[in-house]
Amino acid sequence: MDIKILLQFKNQLIKTGNILKEKIKELSKVPEFGEDVSADDEESNETEEFGNQLSVAQNYKEQLAEIDNALKKIESKEYGICEKCGEEISLDVLEVAPESRLCKKCKKLS
Repeated sequence: MDIKILLQFKNQLIKTGNILKEKIKELSKVPEFGEDVSADDEESNETEEFGNQLSVAQNYKEQLAEIDNALKKIESKEYGICEKCGEEISLDVLEVAPESRLCKKCKKLS
């Protein structure tokens, strides 16, 4: 893979990773639940919303792990190689999802 293209993917992965880290940080903040004893419904809604936020944050953490894995592969010169068949991952796949671990053929088989 051309070094210029590789650097573009690296920069894109770093940028996306930083955005995800910020989103995770925001979603993981524990909200201040109301102190009003008679507001059970409100507290229940707040608790449910916080649970939903943690679920979204977990999805972001998984995406971040994929990005970190891709960045490690760039450093070890293994980036863009399918983990299943060992073939090169096409640029059109990497342009859509630069953290891709599989080529088109192997993704279809998964």
